[in-house]
Amino acid sequence: MHEIAPPPPRSRRLTRGRRLAVLLAVSLLGLPALTGQATADAGRAVGDTGRITEFEPPTAGSGPVGIIGGPDGNVWFTEGTTNKIGRITPKGRITEFPLPEPNRFPDDIATGADGNLWFTEPGVNKIGRITPRGQVTEFAVSTADAYPFGITRGPDGNVWFTENGGNKIGRITPRGRITEFPLPNPDSFPYRITAGPDGNLWFTMPFGNKLGRITPRGQVTEFALPNPDGAPFNIVAGPDGNLWFTDGGSGFSNEIVRISPDGKHVKRFPLQTPNTGPIGIAKGPDGALWFTESNQNKIGRITTHGRITEYAIPTPNLENTPFHIAAGPDGNMWFTELIGNRIGRVKVGGHAAGGPRG
Repeated sequence: MHEIAPPPPRSRRLTRGRRLAVLLAVSLLGLPALTGQATADAGRAVGDTGRITEFEPPTAGSGPVGIIGGPDGNVWFTEGTTNKIGRITPKGRITEFPLPEPNRFPDDIATGADGNLWFTEPGVNKIGRITPRGQVTEFAVSTADAYPFGITRGPDGNVWFTENGGNKIGRITPRGRITEFPLPNPDSFPYRITAGPDGNLWFTMPFGNKLGRITPRGQVTEFALPNPDGAPFNIVAGPDGNLWFTDGGSGFSNEIVRISPDGKHVKRFPLQTPNTGPIGIAKGPDGALWFTESNQNKIGRITTHGRITEYAIPTPNLENTPFHIAAGPDGNMWFTELIGNRIGRVKVGGHAAGGPRG
């Protein structure tokens, strides 16, 4: 890997701001999608499967972003607008934990091997750690204007994160020691990251239309994607030994994509509902993948064979913006509504309506 000399701080901030604005515009104002490979069923709940319940945080306009099942049997989420970390019980009781100082803008969140929750703070260039009891500790990233965004638990017992502005991947130990790995190409703008089934870390690069793979020792490989208009957002290890990611890019994008761990086999599943804006994706307890449709106020489910079911969110407002999604310790899926200021729960049965489990 080669060290990339960053541009001056002001130039990098302006460039990153423009890039992020494009990212959000692409994800939330996408054009109609292709149809073809995937089959879809109407959004309906069968029994309790697919039934959605929404819960509103106590703080108005909290802007919930990242979400994860916690080690304590609850679900944890970030409140990007109001500078807090939230915790919601399986029954919907929410507790908020204010961060020490303003303008943290907490984004993604993950459960660490140490039994704590770890989250990114792009507003102040730090990684935060919160215990299940609410005690917060922060660790500064040494690269100025790194803008840490995505974060995940690694296979090595550490936590890994992306540096969207620093063009690096970071690793932090449970004690807070940070190591940074520069990416080989400038302006990669890494976004989200996950632990892969191959013992490596995988991350998305929406602006370069690429995926990246980094070994625990820091060796980086990049994979160009076949969709010329693509913008990979979130990525997760699937139940089938592959990686799955959302593609909410411009043009005729809007699809869920599967890639093998060797990067040689890519299969695209275009979504039939136009202008869906898929963003979050997570593996469900039912052997399927669940994802958010930010533009259509729906939650989607796709089996490993590509059969898709969509479930409408009860609050009829296309500006709710379902954003990120995660499996909860209670066996259901939980998601954030960025603009709607709610946390949603989707009931998961043995399999959802509209197809086989796998």
